Order: sequence, then C-alpha cells, then structure tokens
Amino acid sequence: MKLKFGNEDVVVYDDKYEVHIQKKIFGGYTLKKYILDSIFDLLESRDVRVDISEDEAIEMGKELLTQEYKTKTLGFGINNPIAT
Repeated sequence: MKLKFGNEDVVVYDDKYEVHIQKKIFGGYTLKKYILDSIFDLLESRDVRVDISEDEAIEMGKELLTQEYKTKTLGFGINNPIAT
C-alpha cells in the first residue's frame, strides 16, 4: 500500500485498486475507490460529513482499499471487472 499526495487529494493505492481522498469544502471527506489506472471504473464511494483529520481520512481510505467484494457479478447481468 502506497500514498501519493496531490494538490487537492490524497491517493492510497496498491497493485489493483486506488482510493482517492478529497477534502470537502464545508468539512468532511469524499473517498472513491477505483480500479487502478481507470478512473471510469468507480467501485465504491463514501462521503464523510464529519470534520475529521486527514490522518483519520487516510486510515478510512486504507480500510476501503482492503475491502473485498464477495459478489462476482454486478446487477443487470454486467460482469464485475474485479472478478475477471
């Protein structure tokens, strides 16, 4: 697991996924999990509406990064890209 700090966000990533952590204007954070190098393949999004520290948001991002999904297909008969 690695961290990359940008101008407006922090990215936590490993060899499969990346979690973008962005501070909200009025407090809190938005965390979005993508397949690595494919920002169009959003897997999960979380909004934290409590004004937490950046370190706590990074810890939440690490938890989201290690989240595993048991379902092999998404709804409507679309194959899940993580299962292939």
